Amino acid sequence: MGSNPSRDASASILALSQVIDSEKGNCFDKNPLNCHSQSPLPSVGYQCKEFEVMTLQDGLVAYKTYARAEGKSPKTIRWITSSVGYFADFLGPDQQDISIITANDFRRFIIALQDTTKFSHHPYNKPQQVKLSPQSIETYCRAIRAFFGYLYREGFIDRNPMEKVKMPKVPETVVPTFSQKEVESFLAQPNKHSNEGFRDYAILLTLVDTGIRLSELAELKVGNIDYEQNLFRVMGKGSKERFVSFGRRVAKALMKYQLRHRSEPIGTDNFWLRRDGQPLLAGRIEKLVSMYGKKAGLKRCYAHKLRHTSAVMYLRNGGDVFSIQQILGHTTIYWCKIFSWISTSRGCCNTLWLIPFGV
Repeated sequence: MGSNPSRDASASILALSQVIDSEKGNCFDKNPLNCHSQSPLPSVGYQCKEFEVMTLQDGLVAYKTYARAEGKSPKTIRWITSSVGYFADFLGPDQQDISIITANDFRRFIIALQDTTKFSHHPYNKPQQVKLSPQSIETYCRAIRAFFGYLYREGFIDRNPMEKVKMPKVPETVVPTFSQKEVESFLAQPNKHSNEGFRDYAILLTLVDTGIRLSELAELKVGNIDYEQNLFRVMGKGSKERFVSFGRRVAKALMKYQLRHRSEPIGTDNFWLRRDGQPLLAGRIEKLVSMYGKKAGLKRCYAHKLRHTSAVMYLRNGGDVFSIQQILGHTTIYWCKIFSWISTSRGCCNTLWLIPFGV
């Protein structure tokens, strides 16, 4: 009996989607509406040549195939698919047809998110009394809007219902940078006489000195450190490679860590290692930053705040906004100008400024 072309096409796409789904991790730590979108996808309604998409689940499979082919990062793919999965679960099983989803459906989802508390259905973190932040809600909405933009561009829908919906307003948030005294207290916390303590000191010093992103630091390879020119070669957002310079103090700490305190690597060329020789992941580094910040008496100490602090200190020491743009890996100069304003404000050793989430 001959094979069914439509069924064969569906099977091949589903097989690819399972490979993509098997990638470890999820960019969202919480399921805001107690959704179950991580369950296996049902069979999809594709035609062999036309790739007819009927439901949101069909669209997710098609999107993951497209995104993988376009070279989108796994983190971006997880961000889009997780958000759309939550939206699909919110709509319910009777409203999965993409042709009947309206702008008001999206608005109802936004309202539901606004009424949801943090970690209300999280498997590990305890529920909190505060509601989801406007930044988190806006992040979900941007992902869903991008997904429907994809469906429209590919011709799966005749109109994009999300174009009419304005994104939730994100209030500007006051974010402090650390003072010089606070930075010195922070760097003094690790026990530099132990292997792990010196490793931690080198990590904290590198974050403060270079303004490097947490993900870039965690993924740093041994071969990407140039001690002759004091440069890191890192892969930033959007798979954009750049060079980041570091000072002599950092160079000495890196060399000492590598020669005296670094564990014997086991099957990895990552520079930062755990005691057992395995890579030290970004999540663990963030916890170390928070732990040493608490020891130093700092409020809300996290890696991205050190990045802001590094930028302001660089400008206060005579750097210019164009250089800091290259160092930080920003595509525009907008945020560099804000950092410049902070650095030149008088009497602002612990400057407060309005900086939206995720700079």
